Amino acid sequence: MEPIGRVFARDFSAARHTVDSRDGRDGSHVVTPGGAWCRRLFIVGALTECRGSGDVMQARIADPTGTFRVSADWQSPDVVETLGYIEPPAFVAVTGRATLNGSGSRAYAAVDAEAINVVDRTARDIWVLATAGATLGRLEALEKALGGGGDERAATVIGLYGTTGKDIQDKAGMVRTALASVLPDLAVGEIAPVAGRDLLLAAIEDEGGARGIPESDAVALGVRSGLSARDAQRALEELLAAGECYQPASGMIKPI
Repeated sequence: MEPIGRVFARDFSAARHTVDSRDGRDGSHVVTPGGAWCRRLFIVGALTECRGSGDVMQARIADPTGTFRVSADWQSPDVVETLGYIEPPAFVAVTGRATLNGSGSRAYAAVDAEAINVVDRTARDIWVLATAGATLGRLEALEKALGGGGDERAATVIGLYGTTGKDIQDKAGMVRTALASVLPDLAVGEIAPVAGRDLLLAAIEDEGGARGIPESDAVALGVRSGLSARDAQRALEELLAAGECYQPASGMIKPI
């Protein structure tokens, strides 16, 4: 399984180069000035804008350092549908493929989304902490490479971007800015998985009235609870099959 990288938006959006894999068969990496080699990414931030229709959606997702450009098309229909149910602003987690579009000064890095889910502030803060640690590790490698040591990837980054000690200090400042946004005394405990149908049932019970709610609203509730649109629809079918919900009228859902 290909590892999934973590990178802050400010560093990722400054990427202007790609490097092919050694064997040429596994595609290319988007290489950032901060030393990240990105092929697939996991990002968590605030969905601030979402637009599009049909099979194509464009979104902007902000972390404490900047904004990611995110897109989804017919190759990821569940992402397209899920985005249609999410009303900005909302914290979301996205897994996707890193791409570099255009060339030269017009080039811009983006993420082709493969999966998206609504999350909470704690999930965002945990991502910031993990991404800060990964970024500092890459900056240390760049610093060593400037002194003649370090690894091959760090040396390649310096060659591509002409990295200086001041550039590394600037990126370290970016990390400090991100960490300042994390809630104090964040405690990361055990996170127990919750079945999709249980999440959806709880949401329907909280929001449903005497007549129940429309099926489309039930799916929207599932998405806002952290499910994808496809998983919310599957959970709804499970609730109906298990007799925990019923349809008082066509297109309406109500818990027993």
